[in-house]
Amino acid sequence: MMSNSRNDPVQWGAVLSVLLGMVAFAFSVTTLTISIPSIMASLSVDIDHIQWVVTSFDMTQTVVMPTVGWLGGILGNRNLFLTGIATSLLGACLGGMSWNLESLLTFQIIQGIGAGLMQPTLTAILYGLFPPYRRGLAVALSMTAFGIGPTFGPIIAGYLVEYVSWRATFYVQVPIVLSSFVLTLCTMPNVIESRGRRIDLPGLLSMSVFLVCLLLALTQAHKEGWASGYILALCATSGLAFIVFLVVELSVSEPLVDLRLYRHLSFTMGCLLAFLNTMVFRGAGFLMGVFVQHTLQYSAIQAGYMTAPSGIAFGAMSYLSGKLSDRFGPRLPIVIGMLLFIWTFFWYAEMNRWSTTCTILQVMALRPFAYGWTNSPTNFAALHNLPEQTVRMGSGLFSLVRGVASSFGVAMGATLLERQVQVHTLRFSEDAGAAGDSLQDTLGGLQASVAPWGDTAATHRQQSLARLGQYMREEAVFRAYQDIFILGGILSLVTLLPVFFLVRRARQTTASASAAAEKVRRPGSAPP
Repeated sequence: MMSNSRNDPVQWGAVLSVLLGMVAFAFSVTTLTISIPSIMASLSVDIDHIQWVVTSFDMTQTVVMPTVGWLGGILGNRNLFLTGIATSLLGACLGGMSWNLESLLTFQIIQGIGAGLMQPTLTAILYGLFPPYRRGLAVALSMTAFGIGPTFGPIIAGYLVEYVSWRATFYVQVPIVLSSFVLTLCTMPNVIESRGRRIDLPGLLSMSVFLVCLLLALTQAHKEGWASGYILALCATSGLAFIVFLVVELSVSEPLVDLRLYRHLSFTMGCLLAFLNTMVFRGAGFLMGVFVQHTLQYSAIQAGYMTAPSGIAFGAMSYLSGKLSDRFGPRLPIVIGMLLFIWTFFWYAEMNRWSTTCTILQVMALRPFAYGWTNSPTNFAALHNLPEQTVRMGSGLFSLVRGVASSFGVAMGATLLERQVQVHTLRFSEDAGAAGDSLQDTLGGLQASVAPWGDTAATHRQQSLARLGQYMREEAVFRAYQDIFILGGILSLVTLLPVFFLVRRARQTTASASAAAEKVRRPGSAPP
């Protein structure tokens, strides 16, 4: 790539090509969020099944990410990045041709492979393009580019879903990916290491079995029952695979995931913070996409416009928090972001069918606004003190943690929502049965409201019961969402704990780095 000398200029053409890849990745994620309700209707699937469209992408991306260290040593960062965006583009184009849920899941897996190769490589490339004292800016730029997708992606997706088809949303990233591909070829040299690392196949297989079995158990336990043989077998297999994974990774000379990096306290706490924060953020984001369109009955275009400000908020705060991390260290912006998270999720819990559009917009924008405060500084804090030669491995491991958290967040959000809807529906039915007189009064009022429609008294009663049942189901859904958002607020409170173990000091600024270097060069001066 380029040296990290303080006098080296930043290769902005190469930086732009990488950032375009990040924009394309963000487009693929945010446009899918808007199109999911339409996909549910088109392919006739419920929320418990549609969540696998997102989870399969996240899970595949997560499994592929640890191979970046091995593949990067063989192909070089540039070629690995090009391979990732080309594979992601293939999966997206095929996804637009999906004919059922199974085919869509298959194509999402292909796109997840591309994203898994591309995303960790982005950070490693940017770290090589910027000198050490400006890497907070590098992370901030990547997060700002990622914010462009949530800004324009939902609006474009809303129009495509409304006037063309949900299938068109898979093709919207094509020109961006092609631009990134061409610009990368023109501006970025490829550096291949003199010695390629061997792939840790036992580690990759044991990690894959652990993650897949655990996610299957978590998402299907509410239907099968935690005591069922199927779920117990999944849990046992997952636990055994996790033990094998730990033993293998700690014993081989070239592990798939270098768990020894967790000896660095800041890296460990940064990964823990990223896991908790991403799990809550992604789970809530998936549910909000369904909530706005399915529950609050907004159109795809309206949902797109309502989601767009979140991208601006995320991008702007990611850039600002990255700059603040360079100057003051990462703890201050992370604490600000987590406090905003806590407030936002408890505000989420106040939303109901009578919430105004203005309130919904404010709440939807606050979540990515808070995440922007935490995202760049968390990345910065995790990789801050790692040795230079371990940055790519650390970046891959950090991305792995985020990928696992994203899969967990989406899967558990959908599972808990379905469970809580059932719980509240049953509770409302029990309450209605206990309140016999009040129920009769309610049915009498409903029958009076449908009487002008004609038909017989028996039909009036059936219509009244149907309307009452529909209202109870809708209220159960609202209550379930409120429960999920309260849980998100509680988890955000817990997430504050790792913040206090992060690094305190900020990186040296340009001026301080120059002064330190001059002091070292000056004869007879004391060491800095």
